[in-house]
Amino acid sequence: MHIFSLSEGFGLNTNILETNVLNLGVVIAVLVVYGGDVFSSVLSARRERIVKSVESAEEKYKEAQDALQQAQLRLADAQKRADEIRADGRTTVQQVTALVAQQSADDLGRLGEVKDSTFALAEQKASKQIQTELVERALSKAYTKISTRLQNKATQKAFVDLQIHTFRTKA
Repeated sequence: MHIFSLSEGFGLNTNILETNVLNLGVVIAVLVVYGGDVFSSVLSARRERIVKSVESAEEKYKEAQDALQQAQLRLADAQKRADEIRADGRTTVQQVTALVAQQSADDLGRLGEVKDSTFALAEQKASKQIQTELVERALSKAYTKISTRLQNKATQKAFVDLQIHTFRTKA
């Protein structure tokens, strides 16, 4: 180890350990003196950014809470409206069901009346047709009997006599 004395002049210290300790002391002193303000301003700026970030996060959290409350209120309103619509739908279905049942009963009544009228008309028509046939057959038989009797001369004379006698009694 060579230590130069001041009397010898300016020299070089070749001991690394001593040199590093001295260099480190000088660097720390320079950093403390000049870098303290820079370091504290960097820390201060960093602290301000963190505070702003936290405040921003809290504000966004409050906004999200407000939005959630409003969404819950809208959901409650929507559910209430849906329940009202369901109740109205049930009422409407009951009313329509009752109306359809009433209309069906009315239609069945009218169909029964039409059926009865149709049967009565068919019965009248059949009765009239039977009566007409009976009258035609009776007239046909009577005509046949009369014609066969009128072909007989004795019957013709008796018939004419009967007619004359009928005219005389009426007059």
